[in-house]
Amino acid sequence: MSSPDSGSTGAGAERRAIAKDVLVVLGAFLVAAVVVGAVWPHLVDPVVVKRTDVGLLTDEVALADRFDNVGWYTLLAAGFGVVLGAVLVAWRRTNEVVTLLAVVAGAFLAAWLSARLGTWWGPPDPNLVLAHAKVGTTAPDQVVLDASAAYLVWPVASLVGAAAVLWSTPSQRKPRDQADQPPDQPAAERAEEPRPDPLP
Repeated sequence: MSSPDSGSTGAGAERRAIAKDVLVVLGAFLVAAVVVGAVWPHLVDPVVVKRTDVGLLTDEVALADRFDNVGWYTLLAAGFGVVLGAVLVAWRRTNEVVTLLAVVAGAFLAAWLSARLGTWWGPPDPNLVLAHAKVGTTAPDQVVLDASAAYLVWPVASLVGAAAVLWSTPSQRKPRDQADQPPDQPAAERAEEPRPDPLP
């Protein structure tokens, strides 16, 4: 029979393991957000803004390039989201429900942070660059995520990766009262085994 101290120690160890899993999941999404934020501005075709007599103008062809911002961001978010969702759920599964919630929270955090970092590390605001420029001067426009729906790509892709792992592999967790039992001999059968008679 296990003592109350051993039960509380086991529960404390499980809580620490769960907290570690959450930190690992959030940390992985933060790293991915930094990578996406750094790569994204360099993949899109820059939109050119020109100083004219009436202000800053962008031609129609350049305006069409703005869709490139959303396209590359969506591609990067989907790729990182699926991979992280699958790997983290398969790796950190002390409590699968907590890990799944942490994956969703980390995905939302990564969506917001990667978009902000991409804009920050990309070209500066042309309104500031061309504020006192001569007529005819051009500058690249900022890389901005205009489509709000693109922020949902991170969590949706992460859930797809996590679901693929959860549906394809059974849980590796065992009940605590069976953790020390041999896998091929149930506890009930072991309890019914006859004991040898003591020597006279």
